[in-house]
Amino acid sequence: MDKKILLVEDMEEKANAIIAYLKKAFPDIEVVRRESYNSSQKEIYEHHKDYFVILLDMSMHTFDRSKEESGGEPEPVAGRKILNGMYLRDIGTKVIVVTMYGSHEGKKLLTFVNDLKEEYPDNYSDYVFFSFQKNDWKEKLKQQILHLL
Repeated sequence: MDKKILLVEDMEEKANAIIAYLKKAFPDIEVVRRESYNSSQKEIYEHHKDYFVILLDMSMHTFDRSKEESGGEPEPVAGRKILNGMYLRDIGTKVIVVTMYGSHEGKKLLTFVNDLKEEYPDNYSDYVFFSFQKNDWKEKLKQQILHLL
């Protein structure tokens, strides 16, 4: 079976940067993107066995955006809700959190990701702090993916 990564990210520019890097670093791995809470949840619940890892943003819109659709309200805890849904359904696919924010849910990033590690030990693998100004996220993401291959 071919290896596939699911990227859950609603910011176009960030998603494009991640996909471009993944195609360069892992040319034989297919990257599938979902951009909202609803579409990513549906993809994970129905096709989780297709993916060896999910790259998960923590904050995203409820619905996919289009010219006609705004995407609904931003959902700051969508990533945690997705992890919780995976836990409740015994979906064991590994998750790497990819975030641009230094804090989530009023907690510093390290505290937040340690909470995720405790609450979702079967899914949570690690996190990457994404930045448009620095490229160190690329090597960290590469090493984490190699660890899961």
